[in-house]
Amino acid sequence: MPSTKKKKENVPVMSMAGLIRYYEEEHEKYKVDPIYVIIASVVLVAVVVAITKIIPP
Repeated sequence: MPSTKKKKENVPVMSMAGLIRYYEEEHEKYKVDPIYVIIASVVLVAVVVAITKIIPP
Protein backbone atom coordinates (compact mmCIF):
# COMPACT_ATOMS: atom_id res chain seq x y z
CA MET A 1 0.00 0.00 0.00
CA PRO A 2 2.82 2.53 0.53
CA SER A 3 3.78 2.35 -3.18
CA THR A 4 0.33 3.52 -4.38
CA LYS A 5 0.28 6.31 -1.82
CA LYS A 6 3.66 7.53 -3.06
CA LYS A 7 2.44 7.60 -6.68
CA LYS A 8 -0.55 9.75 -5.79
CA GLU A 9 1.64 12.27 -3.99
CA ASN A 10 3.90 12.75 -7.04
CA VAL A 11 1.05 13.79 -9.37
CA PRO A 12 0.67 17.58 -9.50
CA VAL A 13 -2.76 18.96 -8.67
CA MET A 14 -3.02 20.89 -11.94
CA SER A 15 -2.50 17.80 -14.08
CA MET A 16 -5.26 15.99 -12.23
CA ALA A 17 -7.68 18.76 -13.15
CA GLY A 18 -6.65 18.67 -16.82
CA LEU A 19 -5.41 22.26 -16.75
CA ILE A 20 -1.94 21.52 -18.07
CA ARG A 21 -3.34 19.85 -21.17
CA TYR A 22 -5.70 22.79 -21.72
CA TYR A 23 -2.94 25.38 -21.62
CA GLU A 24 -0.63 23.31 -23.82
CA GLU A 25 -3.26 23.22 -26.58
CA GLU A 26 -3.72 26.98 -26.67
CA HIS A 27 -2.88 28.45 -30.07
CA GLU A 28 -2.73 32.01 -31.27
CA LYS A 29 -5.34 32.74 -33.91
CA TYR A 30 -4.73 36.19 -35.32
CA LYS A 31 -2.26 38.96 -34.72
CA VAL A 32 -3.63 42.44 -35.40
CA ASP A 33 -1.41 45.48 -35.40
CA PRO A 34 -2.69 48.03 -32.84
CA ILE A 35 -2.73 50.82 -35.45
CA TYR A 36 -5.39 48.92 -37.41
CA VAL A 37 -7.59 48.70 -34.31
CA ILE A 38 -7.27 52.45 -33.74
CA ILE A 39 -8.02 53.24 -37.39
CA ALA A 40 -11.04 50.91 -37.40
CA SER A 41 -12.46 52.49 -34.24
CA VAL A 42 -12.02 56.04 -35.62
CA VAL A 43 -13.72 55.04 -38.88
CA LEU A 44 -16.58 53.39 -36.97
CA VAL A 45 -17.10 56.52 -34.85
CA ALA A 46 -17.07 58.69 -37.99
CA VAL A 47 -19.65 56.46 -39.68
CA VAL A 48 -21.94 56.56 -36.64
CA VAL A 49 -21.67 60.35 -36.36
CA ALA A 50 -22.35 60.73 -40.09
CA ILE A 51 -25.39 58.47 -39.91
CA THR A 52 -26.81 60.39 -36.93
CA LYS A 53 -26.34 63.68 -38.84
CA ILE A 54 -28.14 62.29 -41.92
CA ILE A 55 -30.90 60.44 -40.04
CA PRO A 56 -31.73 62.20 -36.75
CA PRO A 57 -33.03 59.94 -33.98
